[in-house]
Amino acid sequence: MRNAAEKRREDLRDMKRRAILAAARRVCDTGGPAALTMRAVAAEAGYAPGAVYSYFAGIDELAIALTAEELGHLARRMREAAERAEGPAAALEAAAKEALKATAGNAPHVRLAGRLMSPEPLPADLDRTVTGRVIAILEALGGPLRAATGLEGEAAHREILCLAALLIGLRVLEASGRLAPLGFNAEGLLAHRLAALPKA
Repeated sequence: MRNAAEKRREDLRDMKRRAILAAARRVCDTGGPAALTMRAVAAEAGYAPGAVYSYFAGIDELAIALTAEELGHLARRMREAAERAEGPAAALEAAAKEALKATAGNAPHVRLAGRLMSPEPLPADLDRTVTGRVIAILEALGGPLRAATGLEGEAAHREILCLAALLIGLRVLEASGRLAPLGFNAEGLLAHRLAALPKA
């Protein structure tokens, strides 16, 4: 009996947490990251502002949880893009392009990702979630990269991390308006980098 009651409480807590994250996404989609406040999220979710603090310690933790959720969606879309491609090189290109596409423009959830770099430690469960999602994205690049290049072990890990860093850097440069004046775009530089990788 007690286990069933605990399970119901846990399920209700998870449902409310998901409702708060969904409300945070709507606030962010409508007003951008600047609109993301605990009060705005609580109003959107239909909760008292204090109730949101029962699930998230503050706005940074909520923003990071929302970003982690988006990273999970991105990893899935990258895997799906790679699976639809014909051949290892095309799969790698498709996964990398999906990452660029998902982060194009002024995507509010991507702009929240900067909060992941905070020196403040995350709660252990959220830290595990973020780490798991980052690994999923790296693997979405890694599988196709290994197949396309024949690299394994440390050499493959190095290339996977370099490619991920390139994708992040290209979007930061493009979003800040510093790439176009140099006469480049993110897609063209990605194509250049992929062409320079060793072939299997």
